[in-house]
Amino acid sequence: MIKGQDIFDDSLFRANVGIMLVNADHKIMAGEAYHYPGEWMMPQGGIDFPESPEEAMKRELVEETTLEFSDTRLLREHNEWLGYKLGKPLEKNGKTYVGQRQKWFLLEYLGPVPDAKMALDREFSRFDWVDQDWLLSKTARFKHGLYSEVFSVFDDYLP
Repeated sequence: MIKGQDIFDDSLFRANVGIMLVNADHKIMAGEAYHYPGEWMMPQGGIDFPESPEEAMKRELVEETTLEFSDTRLLREHNEWLGYKLGKPLEKNGKTYVGQRQKWFLLEYLGPVPDAKMALDREFSRFDWVDQDWLLSKTARFKHGLYSEVFSVFDDYLP
């Protein structure tokens, strides 16, 4: 995980949002990556100019999970931008990024896991409620530091 001014180089780090959904049992909604079977992660996605991070979060929530923001309750927004280097460079809209910078949001969702097959973006093959240790064991190694930071900041809502 990277903090500081280095992650604000738009030619290297893509602006992004991350969404941590928790239920009444303090479990985290995670999805198995559609293109990387066996790898699990929380919803995330790019910020499209001129969106604010909150606008991007609401759009990505619908696109990746089918959930409307009105189905959730905003509990917290991380007060810092967090960054990480990708396992391999990402080609997006004619640019090559070495990493992503993310603004993280914590939402409470009390319904059943959505059907990933109904999502506008096929980012996930399925969703489930998991705990933080399980998720860390199933996500890409390059996200461990970032996820650990998110869990630490949002720990009031985790077991």
